[in-house]
Amino acid sequence: MVVFETAREILSYAFEELERAEKLKDFLLYRNAADKAFLALIVAINEYIRIVKGVTPRSHSERRRILREMGREDLRAIYSDLMKTLHEEAFYEGVYQPDEVRYAFEKVRKIIDELEEEVKKLLEKLK
Repeated sequence: MVVFETAREILSYAFEELERAEKLKDFLLYRNAADKAFLALIVAINEYIRIVKGVTPRSHSERRRILREMGREDLRAIYSDLMKTLHEEAFYEGVYQPDEVRYAFEKVRKIIDELEEEVKKLLEKLK
């Protein structure tokens, strides 16, 4: 599915930037890599919500509220945790934790895959 592929492509760029950031000890590149990974998560979750609920969230709080309303407290909690690690700590606060960020990247990859599979199954049922 195109939007999930876009999310994977963004995440791929984030992985490349993280590798370069660690090799060059480039802190700004590290921060940008973390925020790109978070963007990939947003793209995937927004597409999931759009397909299931027919709306596209416009903010973090709206995204979390909709996930809760959908009964996806699990996804809401993971989203919030990854937002804290990637967006707040790594990007805004400049906390340098490459192992934690790399772990978060892998979580984002897994979520993109899981959401795409869930959407495919849902769309198959509707056919």
